[in-house]
Amino acid sequence: MEKLIEKITSQKDPKELVTEQLISIIIGKSTSNMADSQTNQNLANYLRSRLCQNIRIEDLTKIEGITALQAFQILSAIELGRRFYKNNIARKLSNEDWDFSSLRQSERQYGVHFFHHYTAKFIPQIPAKLIRLLSKGNDIVVDPFMGSGTTLIEAKLLGCHSYGFDTNPLAVKIIKAKAMIINENKVKEIDKFLNWTDKERKYQNRKSEGIKQVELFENSHLWFRSDVAYKIKLILDESKNYSSEIQNFIQIGLSDLLKGMSNARMDSVEPILPENPIYNDKKHYYREVNNQTRNIPVFDRVYSQLKRMKHAILEFNKEADRRLICKPILADAREVSKHVKNCNLIITSPPYWSAQNYEKLHKLSFKLFNLKTEEGKEIGRNSSSYLHDMKIVFQEIAKVLNGYFAIVIGEDNKRKLHEKLYEIAQQIGFKPFEIIMRRISNQVSRAKQIKNEYIYVFKI
Repeated sequence: MEKLIEKITSQKDPKELVTEQLISIIIGKSTSNMADSQTNQNLANYLRSRLCQNIRIEDLTKIEGITALQAFQILSAIELGRRFYKNNIARKLSNEDWDFSSLRQSERQYGVHFFHHYTAKFIPQIPAKLIRLLSKGNDIVVDPFMGSGTTLIEAKLLGCHSYGFDTNPLAVKIIKAKAMIINENKVKEIDKFLNWTDKERKYQNRKSEGIKQVELFENSHLWFRSDVAYKIKLILDESKNYSSEIQNFIQIGLSDLLKGMSNARMDSVEPILPENPIYNDKKHYYREVNNQTRNIPVFDRVYSQLKRMKHAILEFNKEADRRLICKPILADAREVSKHVKNCNLIITSPPYWSAQNYEKLHKLSFKLFNLKTEEGKEIGRNSSSYLHDMKIVFQEIAKVLNGYFAIVIGEDNKRKLHEKLYEIAQQIGFKPFEIIMRRISNQVSRAKQIKNEYIYVFKI
């Protein structure tokens, strides 16, 4: 024991000691005596096997060599550490800047986050900060409403496994593209497609008169000019020559550009056809848009998009550990426990009580790639059942979570539904840990009606 104390004095930092040595200090057992050393080892193994679980004095005294007093000393040390950790985390959460008001738009869409537009997604800085403060390496992070996968991507970048759930098949495709594990063959495939696109964009500068209308899907001629549809068809046909992952990568790049290359109004979030091919764009200074004559450089746009995506996915693979799981799941958030048995942290921005219809918002992609959502699966589409549906989701989370639960939710000044969600979480058994209110800045579209949002953090 004296030698151990001497060693501690020389090191001056308990972090340098292994768990068995820390235990021997707390309960006063020697590390040189074989029997005491075995007791320290058995106790350390027991504590590792019961992480985050309730441990009683009688549980510890079952270990050979541990008295009731020593058991009490161990539990006192654990409780002291728990209180310090809790207070330290709370201090860090409350002292952090959560508004991110100074961020430029490009900083809100760094890395692979720009791959595909997705309405009402939260900025990556929020889940990134929560993961840094509330998790440790190799933890399992889950987002029951993953959307375009912001939480999943940040979790992998920060050394955690991640699973996400969504009923939108396009969301799954987006995340598979963002989190794709790259290798030499896939880089060659992307380069091959870029070379093909580069040649086509130079070749296709010829006059487009005489091109027959290509039917991409039923009534696609209403949405795309004949020259645009023809080029999209060429891209889709070419993509079939590549592996499934690269084909999906190409499709996501194309999907993000579809609305801008279509006849849909530029001043509408949802693709809507103008009454006339010539109209005034209300969003962009009422400039005149002529869908019959405006320049739509399909290959130029696709080439530029895929080139940016290639650079981003290569950087993502450099920064992230490819051994970490990053799995999007096409499933209902009300069935989380069917797919994940345990996790350490849940971060999610649930749908609002008047949720967007993502199938309508991305109708051109849904039609082009023949995607479908199951009727009635989107929570929030039926406002009368919103709280009931969210309660089921919270109950599912309680089944699998052993750690923190963070909800990012907009303020509802009329019905106070954000407060009701907070109450439901407590009724189920989640213990309030901290409430953070943040002002929403740099908003777009319908989100402008929500001025503030709350980050509710619970512990279970």
